[in-house]
Amino acid sequence: DYLEKMLGDSADKHFQELQALKAAHTKHADALSKQGKDAGAALAQHASVAERIAYLEQLLGDSADRHAAELEALKTAHELHSKELSVFKDAHGRLLAESKAQGAKHLSTAERLDL
Repeated sequence: DYLEKMLGDSADKHFQELQALKAAHTKHADALSKQGKDAGAALAQHASVAERIAYLEQLLGDSADRHAAELEALKTAHELHSKELSVFKDAHGRLLAESKAQGAKHLSTAERLDL
């Protein structure tokens, strides 16, 4: 009787521990499965590294193209202003020469009094 009681209590105790272990395992497996799904959903929402690099390359390429166009426009405007400045310098030189020639033609006050 004593031996049967001890073995029965031990078997019941092992059965309860086994059931608790199975329940803990199921709970852990469910939590892990849920976390896996959440992580998968989060990763699906984020752009991949390749997509990010492609976006940055496009952004930088567009910016470089725009800067190249602006630089070309500035070069063209600079060339035009340089030509205009050259024309103004030439005109100024001619006017200065004409002014000196006119000044040479005019008599000074002393020269006028001597006449």
